[in-house]
Amino acid sequence: MKTASVRDLRNHYTQLFSWIGAGEEIVITQRGRPVARLCPEPTAVSSPRVSWGESAAMRRDRSQEITLSAEESNKIRTEAGGQW
Repeated sequence: MKTASVRDLRNHYTQLFSWIGAGEEIVITQRGRPVARLCPEPTAVSSPRVSWGESAAMRRDRSQEITLSAEESNKIRTEAGGQW
């Protein structure tokens, strides 16, 4: 465990963060008394991977959906243009 003063924290925070990144715990002191403790965040358990191929959006049957042509899309966009 390392110790640093409030002044060290203010003036040399990049070095202190590198210590934290290396797994060190730092006690911050003010006038020689401990006032805070900086410690690295515990490594989170990796969340399960998402399989987008198995998602509901990918399984949805799109065969019956209407696909707009470029002209139809442009017409809708120009009609709604004044509203935005």
